[in-house]
Amino acid sequence: MALLKGEGTHQILYGSADIFSGLRHNRGYLARPDHAGVFRPVLLVHGAPGITSSVKSVARRLARHGLAVVGPDLYRGSRRRRQPPPPWPGSSRIASDLIDALEWMKSVDTPWIAPGPARMLALGRGAEAAISLVAPPEAIGALALVSPIVTATISQAPVPTIGFYGKEDEVVSREDRDAVRSLLGHAEWVLYGGAGHGLLDEAAPDYRWDVAEDVLDRVVEFFSRLVTS
Repeated sequence: MALLKGEGTHQILYGSADIFSGLRHNRGYLARPDHAGVFRPVLLVHGAPGITSSVKSVARRLARHGLAVVGPDLYRGSRRRRQPPPPWPGSSRIASDLIDALEWMKSVDTPWIAPGPARMLALGRGAEAAISLVAPPEAIGALALVSPIVTATISQAPVPTIGFYGKEDEVVSREDRDAVRSLLGHAEWVLYGGAGHGLLDEAAPDYRWDVAEDVLDRVVEFFSRLVTS
């Protein structure tokens, strides 16, 4: 499989994945290097639009940098192309699906995943569930948030955290953005002038490829700081 210039050094496998946890089954998206070895795991939490082509592109980009990315479908297959997204799932169901994905990533079904804590990348509305999952920390060692939408009271995520916002975010107000930054006071934050909510969404009218490139480069570098045994 050909690699695009500047997008990493690994050939990759990617596509739909079956995620099993005990008797439960969900679908999702997987991208990982296509060669022997074990690779640092990333749990990818999509936002309200679901597992879009842009979310898949993000997963493939990270995989080309040597990461094993698993993104569970939080809509459990109810999202239909060219149709509005269904109602956002409840927090308990999302938590269950994310925990199931983490368990599957540690199972014998995924021998290509390195042991140790996973990294987590959460987009938009998926950020709230991601923050809750690492408080207290268990299987997550680092957290990256892109245009996070937070509607409930949250506590600081007790793991290294980096966040990204566009200064012209039309979904998250400046006040809400400042509130999230205050609640996650220890986190690193990167703000992009001239960018809106769709930092990584290729279908968004405010998408900027240069910002998307910088976000992903920073995420890869941030995740590489987490040293596991």
